[in-house]
Amino acid sequence: MIYNFGTESVIEFLTALAALSTIIVLWRHRKSLEVKYLLYIELLVVVWSIGYAFEFATNQLALKILWAKLSYFGIVFLPVYYFLFTSAFSQRSNLKIKNIIFLLIIPLITLVMAFTNNRHQLIWTNVTLDPRYNTVHYQHGIGFWVFWGYTELLIFSGIINLIKSFYKFTAYYKSQIITLLIASLFPILGNIIYITGWNPHPGFDWTPVSFVISGIIATYGIVRFRMFDLVPLARIKLMDTMEDGVIIVNTEGYIEDYNKSINEIFNFSPKYNFIRKPFTDIFGGYEVLKEGINSRSVERIYFSFFIDSEKKYYQARISPIYSRNQTISGNMLVFHDITHVKQAEDKLKEINKKLVDEIRHREKLIDDLDSFAHTVAHDLKNSLGSIVSSCEVMQEGIKDNETELVTELAELIKVSASKTLQITQELLILATVSHQDIRKSELPMKNIFSEAKLQLQELITAKNAIISEPEIWPVAIGYASWVEEIWTNYLSNAIKYGGTPPKIEVGAEETENSTIRFWIKDNGNGIRKEQQSKLFKKYIRLDPKKAEGYGLGLSIIKRIAEKLDGSVGVESTGEPGKGTKFYFELPTSISV
Repeated sequence: MIYNFGTESVIEFLTALAALSTIIVLWRHRKSLEVKYLLYIELLVVVWSIGYAFEFATNQLALKILWAKLSYFGIVFLPVYYFLFTSAFSQRSNLKIKNIIFLLIIPLITLVMAFTNNRHQLIWTNVTLDPRYNTVHYQHGIGFWVFWGYTELLIFSGIINLIKSFYKFTAYYKSQIITLLIASLFPILGNIIYITGWNPHPGFDWTPVSFVISGIIATYGIVRFRMFDLVPLARIKLMDTMEDGVIIVNTEGYIEDYNKSINEIFNFSPKYNFIRKPFTDIFGGYEVLKEGINSRSVERIYFSFFIDSEKKYYQARISPIYSRNQTISGNMLVFHDITHVKQAEDKLKEINKKLVDEIRHREKLIDDLDSFAHTVAHDLKNSLGSIVSSCEVMQEGIKDNETELVTELAELIKVSASKTLQITQELLILATVSHQDIRKSELPMKNIFSEAKLQLQELITAKNAIISEPEIWPVAIGYASWVEEIWTNYLSNAIKYGGTPPKIEVGAEETENSTIRFWIKDNGNGIRKEQQSKLFKKYIRLDPKKAEGYGLGLSIIKRIAEKLDGSVGVESTGEPGKGTKFYFELPTSISV
């Protein structure tokens, strides 16, 4: 009989069966990269164990050697996939296809050497059959020892990966790592027993059995600790498809995991990897985030930053991660883009502000009209009443041919009509300033002031006013007809409230705020501090007993200046003879 399946073969078949059972248990977790590598390991153990089982079952040396060679399909790749398994678990970033291919070079060469050993004896220099135990004793060549050294290097590197993970992962995963470290010791022990000859069953290789034991222990850890329901560091696979950015930070402040959305959010290079780096080194510019990761409760933090000149707004939800014994083992940061929400919110605020400003403007307009009604109605009534009464008396005077009386009444009608026209003109200006869109330009101030004087020439002559003005005026930006109205009002008040005769000084000077201040100073009794606060508000007469103004002038000046992006003001000590200086400021450039 060619094959006789004894105890050794049964052990190997049971080993293969255990490996297959492990594969079945692990299959539902296959989406995890770590589990995929573990499945490959168990599949290779199946190949190795079946080949080894048939090697023990035959008593013909040639067939034993053939099955030994076939076993190498499982043997040579096992250490590579063990190393890949530990690398994936420890979240190393060098698991690229080209690196995996590089790792497989020596196993592939070893496999070729095993099948061509008759030509070079690099794997086995001598093979003998021990009929007592029906086992084969191999004297290994240099090729085998190179592969053995490579195997030990990979297994040792894998253990180093797990040890590093033990110190860098959160407490939640330390029990998982211990489980994998214990599982890793069995293949090493089985291989040492076979290589050193400290074997209770001479010629029997316990390595595939030890790999199955490792797989069973790892499988227990997967089921018991749900190792890969959450990838190490609470990293669910859904993270890779999330638009929201996710970062896991341990209690020592190291970044343990993140998804690819983080690179997109913070404009990092896709090749840039910052796992195991301090959070403060990567996100040191975001103080609010640094403070948030020290919290022991759920925090919501709002922050903004610029990406390619575009301002982005994000909400960061920072949640503590708890281990099974309810101790904090780190924090999870989830970044959600709220740029569109923030922009909509800002737009609503802008619209709301415009509405509030419009309401205030309307309220002010109503207030202005109310003030006007109280301030001006009486004067309009008197002026129009004077006109009507004078006309009635004139009719009688004409009948009686009283020329002198008619002339006097005509002058009175003229004065009353002028007052009415002045009020009407000021109201028109007020309405124009409030609603008209104008085109601002450089002002020929010398000509504008001359036009204002021309309008008041009769008053200037009547009061014998003395006016001094600069020869050269600085250039400001504004609207000529409105600025002329400012000068007309200021000059009119200066003449009315000045001394006897009025001595008026006009000037202009640059300010530190990139504006030009134009001013006019009279030689009157000045205005007390408590009165100055009432100026430019509503419709206040400066001195009702002395002046014939209607309180609209200064309010109009203020409106005009503000509409031209300027301002108005007054300076006075209130001392008799010291006079008052009124001014207005206009910009030197057109605002955008």
